[in-house]
Amino acid sequence: MTPPVGQALSDIAKRVSETRFPMQTDDSPEGRRLHRQLSSELTDYLLPRISRTRTPFLIAVGGSTGAGKSTLVNSLVGRSISPAGVRRPTTGNPIVVHNPADAAFFESSNFLSDLPRSSDPSAVDPSVILIPEEHVPAGTAILDCPDIDSVAESNRALARRILMAADLWLFVTTANRYADAAPWALLRDAAARHTSVAIVLDRVPPEANREVRHHLSSLLSSAGLANSPIFSVAELTLEDGLLPHSAIYPIRSWVEEVSSEVDSQDRIRRRTLDGSIAALPAQVKSLAGFVESQETAYEMLGRSLDENFRSAHEGLLQVFSDGRVLHGEVNARWQDFVGTGQLFRGLEPTMARMRDRISAVVTGKHDAAAPLHIAILRSAAISLRERAVAVVDAVNVDWQHQPAGAALVADHPELRQVAADLEDSVKAAVSDWSNEVNALVRDIGQGKKSKARILSFGVAGVCAVLEYAAFWDPESASAPGLPAQGSANVARSLAGTIFGEQEAANLIASIRDRFLTRAAGLVGGCRQPFDNALGQAAVPARQSGTLRAAGDRLEVAL
Repeated sequence: MTPPVGQALSDIAKRVSETRFPMQTDDSPEGRRLHRQLSSELTDYLLPRISRTRTPFLIAVGGSTGAGKSTLVNSLVGRSISPAGVRRPTTGNPIVVHNPADAAFFESSNFLSDLPRSSDPSAVDPSVILIPEEHVPAGTAILDCPDIDSVAESNRALARRILMAADLWLFVTTANRYADAAPWALLRDAAARHTSVAIVLDRVPPEANREVRHHLSSLLSSAGLANSPIFSVAELTLEDGLLPHSAIYPIRSWVEEVSSEVDSQDRIRRRTLDGSIAALPAQVKSLAGFVESQETAYEMLGRSLDENFRSAHEGLLQVFSDGRVLHGEVNARWQDFVGTGQLFRGLEPTMARMRDRISAVVTGKHDAAAPLHIAILRSAAISLRERAVAVVDAVNVDWQHQPAGAALVADHPELRQVAADLEDSVKAAVSDWSNEVNALVRDIGQGKKSKARILSFGVAGVCAVLEYAAFWDPESASAPGLPAQGSANVARSLAGTIFGEQEAANLIASIRDRFLTRAAGLVGGCRQPFDNALGQAAVPARQSGTLRAAGDRLEVAL
């Protein structure tokens, strides 16, 4: 193997190990399966063989449930090693029959490093069962795989993993099941990798032997395995649980011949290794396609989050500047604050008259400033809470329309609604803002210029006027049914009388900005649970691009 190929393989292994599938997309199950397969093939087969470490020649015995794999393994070895019986599936863990001289390799991390070792063939917990056997030639091992069509998905995945880690397959099927779909999916993969395969056709009625072998040969040829030898085993009575010597002899002789001839082993090793490496670029590019789907899903959820909260923040200025906060009870309290309808009809066009009227209201028995102030804060709080609920609902709707988003919402129930303490947070934000307005007015009232005017109106009255004016921007259009522009202009004019027109305009703008800042902080805080969920399911950047580049480098090196 040339250095460029070895370097490209190492790079692919690194990129595959870094690949993540946190998003639940439509194609993520298939992508995860391919990722597991590639990871296993690289770790279990390719990397050990390019590390210049001499590995034993691995012969994997695989096949469907009840095909007779374990009986074949036992018969090849000459004693009962692998459990065989009527209970299906019989083999749940891989059983490795090896020469004692090779024990160090199988006990090390070079082989299926993530699985513990055991010497008990009946072990229930996932493990690699190691069986030393003197009759197995040194440098060769026989692997009894779990069923490829097991009802347990973990068994199916492990069976494939063992087969893909082997140099040679002994594939066991029966006269009744040789055309099943499950075996042929694996056999086509073997053909694509140029893996050497021998077929053991078990329990063949003598009268059907010729016909079945002919049909099987045709299927193997169509699958790209025309040169695969076929061994037929008739339906026979077992002798102490083993196949009779005459039935097993052709298979055992062939295995011993392959195992004993170094040239034959090397030829099979090289063929399988070269085929596996040659098939790798296409698999890596296929994996990159699944990864790209992950990246797209992650980006779409992030973009939805950004757009909804950006829209929410942009909408805050409109909501808290177009007068809608002044609707309903606030408008009624304002009318009560500035006087009755009769007062407006007889009102002289001088601010001095208005100032005297409000001053009388504030200092008299009927304090209209407090109800107005409370109404403004209540209305502002309701609008602010509505904005928070609306943006959370909008993100939920968007995410629920995407499989990845729907899965995140299902996994994180806190995303489905606003935080339980939102009501308290809104009240605190509005109250803090009101206290800030009060402090500003009192601070300004320390100066000689505005002190007398503020005192004549009363601090509470001045605060109410400023708060009322803050929720109306002359540049914002009034929505239908909201207070007339005249009421807000009266508030601005009153503020101008107290502070001077320019200072009043600046003060009102500052008060509005302070409210919007608090509102933006509160609404922005509703994003945190979504950011947390996305962070936990983060897709590493540019995974698909680095995978494709790694596959291209190997393709060029080959």
